[in-house]
Amino acid sequence: MIIEFTEKEIQDKIKQIADLINQKQHDKPPVFICVLNGAFMFFTDLVKQVGKCEIDFIRAKSYEGITQSEVKIIKSCELQLIDKDVYLIDDIYDSGNTIKALIKHLSNEKTNSITPITLFKKWYSNHPDLIHGFELTDEHWLIGYGLDASDGTQRNLTYIKGIQPGD
Repeated sequence: MIIEFTEKEIQDKIKQIADLINQKQHDKPPVFICVLNGAFMFFTDLVKQVGKCEIDFIRAKSYEGITQSEVKIIKSCELQLIDKDVYLIDDIYDSGNTIKALIKHLSNEKTNSITPITLFKKWYSNHPDLIHGFELTDEHWLIGYGLDASDGTQRNLTYIKGIQPGD
């Protein structure tokens, strides 16, 4: 096990992301949508630092253990999103499959904009509107701060540790 990101490093990066969002002009309070389950800690800490906003939750499942599979939307948003700026908050932008599926799903709501925000993105992944915190250059599986181990535990850690697949 390797500690990849300390609690302080995570909180400093979240402040940078919040500052970027707070500089943007919105005609209406923006909507922040948390992608459950992995983004819940990042989402909570981020929305505490932004101005007036609405919040909602969506649940998508794209992993079975540590293997990525088809994206399934298990719970959708309940807020009215028409003509609103939406920030879609997820944990990691890896292949982009989850974010792309969720943006497609939410675009049916006639939003003003949908901006994905992730705490992490893989170095090889890109999305034109993505706001991200850290760029990952290795293949450690990350655990903690909302991210779970293959047995569903350790989401409650305040830091993030990395393990090699098979550890």
